[in-house]
Amino acid sequence: MDLSDSTGKASKTATAAVRKRDVLPYILLFILLAGLLAVLAGALLPPYYHAVPAMLWSLGFCVSGMLLGFLFGIPRSLPSGTVNAAPADERANGKGRPTDEPPAAGADTVASNTLFLGTPTPMEINSNLVEVSDWLTKIIVGVGLIELKSLPGSARNMAAFIAPSLATDAPTAMAVVGGIMLFFSVHGFLIGYLLTRIYLSIMIKRADSLVKNESVRLESGKEIEVTELSRLQQKSLDDMQEAITQLLLAHPPDGGAAVTALAGVPTAQKPSSLVLWLDDHPRNNTLLVEQLERENIKVDQAVSTRQALAMLQQKHYALFITDMARVENGRRIKDAGVRTVREVGQVQPELPIIVYCSKDTVASYGTEAEAAGARFITTSGTSLLAAINKLLHEGRGDGAQPPA
Repeated sequence: MDLSDSTGKASKTATAAVRKRDVLPYILLFILLAGLLAVLAGALLPPYYHAVPAMLWSLGFCVSGMLLGFLFGIPRSLPSGTVNAAPADERANGKGRPTDEPPAAGADTVASNTLFLGTPTPMEINSNLVEVSDWLTKIIVGVGLIELKSLPGSARNMAAFIAPSLATDAPTAMAVVGGIMLFFSVHGFLIGYLLTRIYLSIMIKRADSLVKNESVRLESGKEIEVTELSRLQQKSLDDMQEAITQLLLAHPPDGGAAVTALAGVPTAQKPSSLVLWLDDHPRNNTLLVEQLERENIKVDQAVSTRQALAMLQQKHYALFITDMARVENGRRIKDAGVRTVREVGQVQPELPIIVYCSKDTVASYGTEAEAAGARFITTSGTSLLAAINKLLHEGRGDGAQPPA
């Protein structure tokens, strides 16, 4: 299910940011080409200077600036076993996080927004390039600050050295060379720094994830990343805390005795059931599916209404679960769960249907889903598990009695 509408908005913002970031190389390339065309136009128009030396010196200063930007843009690597965590204020406000970020760590999250996982890695990442970059950038900055007064004179001497290669009068050559030095060195630095800062960090992160052991194997044999597992575990803990609070304030619902009675029954003695779960983001339900399968409840997953309806024709399911807001045929439909409940109800009227969605979508479409035939609507994973057990017991007709 979609965790919340705010998460959806955050994902849209992240997607827009990615698109803008992907346009950046083309913008930098366009500016570079514009500079080269300006240098070429100056060679073809008065005061006429040699185009080849001017182009070569332009590219040379650009490459030098790119190298300097590359050194300054190399990302630092975190110590082994640590990952970035969202700031505490963002976690408290419930802001959406990208899927590759871990959940809140409470008091264990240090001020630098770094969470220590405590899991050893089988291979250490080579960070020599980062160390060399850090060493060189400090030297360059230090020497640059010390020799700051002599930089104009050094630039003038460099321009005087390059000017004769343009084969034109000295004042014009000095002006052209000065512009080439200033434009292409600064633009080259921006190219090297921005592309390194954005894209090299992504490549290093992907390479590190391949080398490090950042995934765990569940009892069913499925593998899940540590950060994703932490995020789902935190959500499950939040759900349980909310469910416990509600239990302290209200009486347990009907059928609670049946669910409680099964809690201590071994898995092998529990009756087997088959459930169909429709969600276009199935990995958000990984831990819930794992817990259901430990209860001898097999879960088949679908990502679209069409696929779910086809699966309903192929197998006999004891229960159907659907989310609410979903992407269908490339278009996001906020009340897709209501439509799904109606369609499934027409195909199999006796099939119990549960809607598992965010609080915002419950407030907007919960009444419609209930009117369409949904047996239970919840935003809590803990309540979902209890409702699944309750409805499966009702379907088997064993009431509140545990299996023999």
